[in-house]
Amino acid sequence: MGIITFSVSVFLFSFSIVLFKNKPLSPMALFYGLWSFILFLSLFHFYGIYPPTEEAYFLIFLMLVFFFIGNFIMYFSKAALGKKIRIHKKNRNSGTSIMIKSVLFYCLVGCCIFFTVLDCIVVINALFSKTPIWVIRSWKMAAYGSSNPMLDRRSFFEEVFRTVILDPFGTLIPPVTAYYFFHPRKDKKRFIMLGLSLIYLLLSSFAGGGGRLGYIYYFGCFLLGYLTMSNRKAFPSFKKGKYRKYITVVLIFGIVAVVLFTRFRTGSGNFIKQTYTYFALSPTLLGLWLNDLGEVVHTNGFLTFFGVHSYVFRIFETIGWEHMIPEIYEISYQCMLDAEKFRQVGYGVANAFVTPLYYFFIDGGYPFVCLASTVFGGIVSKFHKAFIGKTEISLRSFAIYVLIMYGVFLTFIRIQTCSPSYVISFAMAYFILDKTDHSNLFPKMEESINAES
Repeated sequence: MGIITFSVSVFLFSFSIVLFKNKPLSPMALFYGLWSFILFLSLFHFYGIYPPTEEAYFLIFLMLVFFFIGNFIMYFSKAALGKKIRIHKKNRNSGTSIMIKSVLFYCLVGCCIFFTVLDCIVVINALFSKTPIWVIRSWKMAAYGSSNPMLDRRSFFEEVFRTVILDPFGTLIPPVTAYYFFHPRKDKKRFIMLGLSLIYLLLSSFAGGGGRLGYIYYFGCFLLGYLTMSNRKAFPSFKKGKYRKYITVVLIFGIVAVVLFTRFRTGSGNFIKQTYTYFALSPTLLGLWLNDLGEVVHTNGFLTFFGVHSYVFRIFETIGWEHMIPEIYEISYQCMLDAEKFRQVGYGVANAFVTPLYYFFIDGGYPFVCLASTVFGGIVSKFHKAFIGKTEISLRSFAIYVLIMYGVFLTFIRIQTCSPSYVISFAMAYFILDKTDHSNLFPKMEESINAES
């Protein structure tokens, strides 16, 4: 079953490359390219990793097929066609609105850096006391209410502000930086945004105990920015040769950073093993969990869309309205926690990499796997179709495109709709970033006045 599933994935990946030739990288191509790579690695069982079960492979097969069906239906649906935007479309937002959004954006960037510095101080003190890196990393990932030096320092209001505002906003910083850096409009102030984003990236990585996913996301945004801006139809003034050198340097720096942080966390000589197990783990861990999900109470979509509703019920809990919280929410919350439990996988223990199928299967078994995979494929296809249908790509549309691609990339770990931070980041993109083209995030005051008049 593993070879059949791998073959289907490779075929659909090839089909998506042909379908979206000469277009910005599509979510469909990323999805099937990623899963072709994962399935290929899972066939070899290196380093003693347990082989995936036949049921795990079959569920992955269903996800791949029905994701394609959702893409196919939406791609050829007239409802998916995005309205084209004229290149010289007049901005309807007032100059005051532009200025307010700009000030708000940089205030939030400053808050992200400030609170991350506070975490770094805790980490520095811990390193001086010879606390292991893996312990420091667990502090960052622990839920509020746990006891560790990083969380004990925070007040309730700081935790709410960071969780509801800063964490989702931090996801927007890399795509905004990439868009502004590669946009043809010349403005030296683009390097201010680049500098601030790099400071935040380095501090966040240090405070998180050497996390690598942040670097992959950051430099992936630059790759997507380059591929998008190099589309001559959307940006005829883009100097492809000039920025090809820039993106080469950026990607080399990103690869070096990921390698160094991997060695920092696991020691020298383990990079190949870490890379293999990082991507080959998902089918194995999914198979192990499926053995325990036979008698599970189906949560009917509450688990998959946990990021949409969870804060509502948390508010009810905070103000004492426990009677308003349905039992199915409590079951979903426990399943979220269960996904983080460590399981023996052959070469050691691992957690979290349960794929979207863990959430789909708990929500409704095989029927929900097929339905959710179809809806997932249709949604990302709709966003991508609207994105490539625009003759001018705005800051907001690019940020949403990156968020969609990020969600697709993380399917080897989870379905991102279970994350409240990910869901809120979309809302922030709509409210903070303009839908018309504002490559200059630093509007001068006189430009704002002229825009109003």
